[in-house]
Amino acid sequence: MKKILFPLLITLASCSYFLDKVDQAQVTKSPVEKKLSLVFSHNLSGETHPCGCRNFPLGGLPQVAGLFAKISNDSELLYVDTGDTLFPSSVVPMSMKDSLSFAANNLALGLEQIGLKYFVPGDQDFAMGLPFLQGIANTRKFEFLIANLKDKTSLKHTPFAVIKKNKSTLFLVGLVNPDVFNGPHADLFMTPEAALPDILSNVTKAGYEKNNPFHRLIILSHAGIDNDEKLAKDYPFIDWIIGAHSQSFLRYSRDEGNVKMVQTLSKNHYIGDIKIDLNSKKQTDTYELHEVRDELEFTLAPNPMRSFIDDHKTKMNDLQIKEQAKMGMAEALHSDVPKFKTASSCIQCHQAQTDFWQKTPHSIAYTTLINVNEANNLSCVGCHSLGLNDPRGFSSQKNMVSFKKKPAKAYWDEVKKLGTHIESIRKLDESEIQKISVKWFSLDKKLGVKDNFSNVQCLNCHGIDEKHPVVKTDQKIKAEVKNKCLSCHSPDQSPEWYDSGIKVNQKFTEAYKKVSCPSIQ
Repeated sequence: MKKILFPLLITLASCSYFLDKVDQAQVTKSPVEKKLSLVFSHNLSGETHPCGCRNFPLGGLPQVAGLFAKISNDSELLYVDTGDTLFPSSVVPMSMKDSLSFAANNLALGLEQIGLKYFVPGDQDFAMGLPFLQGIANTRKFEFLIANLKDKTSLKHTPFAVIKKNKSTLFLVGLVNPDVFNGPHADLFMTPEAALPDILSNVTKAGYEKNNPFHRLIILSHAGIDNDEKLAKDYPFIDWIIGAHSQSFLRYSRDEGNVKMVQTLSKNHYIGDIKIDLNSKKQTDTYELHEVRDELEFTLAPNPMRSFIDDHKTKMNDLQIKEQAKMGMAEALHSDVPKFKTASSCIQCHQAQTDFWQKTPHSIAYTTLINVNEANNLSCVGCHSLGLNDPRGFSSQKNMVSFKKKPAKAYWDEVKKLGTHIESIRKLDESEIQKISVKWFSLDKKLGVKDNFSNVQCLNCHGIDEKHPVVKTDQKIKAEVKNKCLSCHSPDQSPEWYDSGIKVNQKFTEAYKKVSCPSIQ
């Protein structure tokens, strides 16, 4: 893939960085600039762009690129990331190995192109093993910043960086706590406690003076907030700790004496920004949190990261189709297992409930994924369908819909026509949602659909129970529905449910009233 150049990168390149080695440190000198924004991210969990189903989308490489261009208008920008970045978790299912490996490699490329300078890996970044991460370190321009590796040759890296600008000097030290690992990769690292005496000795040799008001010691830590707090207590002369791993969302710095600890929310939904006046003492440093809203993409016009994401989606879709073809063969082994009752079977006895459901966004929820080219992304499909990865449901998008006779080749093309005009399901009038849902049911009948597990259906809310009818108390039903709702309406997908000062129970109760079907008399 060709490297993408755009104004932000030109701005960064114009800084004319040149590097000198001082002991183990990397020293960066730059032209005179008054302000520096040390921006940071972490816990991206493999996300390159918003999923497409959030009410108020946040994050995404095009949006971050736009934000960085905006910040660069009046400040030099230095971008760092503190890990759990490349993969959704620390374990990669073998059935998704190809697509997730591609996504991780492409995310690393995208981060390079928006200006990532230093990277501290976390446990999720080792999900495909050390060789995979070595490949990233050897091919990308950003540097791995790790000061506590046991075997210095195991991974291409620099222990710490020294950045001299005007009166100020920044000393950046990367630390990975082995306690965050559940597997053998913990053995690659010394504990920060054991490693720090030698690290600080080398930083001092590189020129660090802890009493110099223009020297800033900044730890890039992948350890979790509890370990960061201990580090702050043990080393009170540290100026900033940029953390990760625990996904602690700090709108303001958490201070331990003079040590300021900062973390942001995951998946690039927010970017942290330590603002430094390069001609002033470190006591004047401030911290700002940037919400990465969708409109930031248009700060750059045109924004080359948009074509990057479009290309990324196309290649991911091709890989996911190939992977799911293999899953479909395994699914055939469960062909004799009785399938879940889909919404079409409920209509026969529950017309009033069906009429109500067909007016809700749940009834055409899968349309959202079709319109943002994520229809084969199983990490999204689970919350927009019924029975994913259950023998009574389906395991691949190909088998989401089954037919009484031979499959209708044009089925999904016809489905796409129903919702191609939709920008957001939530913005549609109830009557418009119902029209689309009714047309979809008619299409299923016309083309001989046997089971259609797409969209959020009756059994998504009412639990998966083969016994029917089942008499349960309203309280028990509500508890079951709440568990189902919160499994998809998580803090990540529905942050408005979890906003400070608003209890999630209150938000659930409001939503429960909106989606509750008419009672059966």
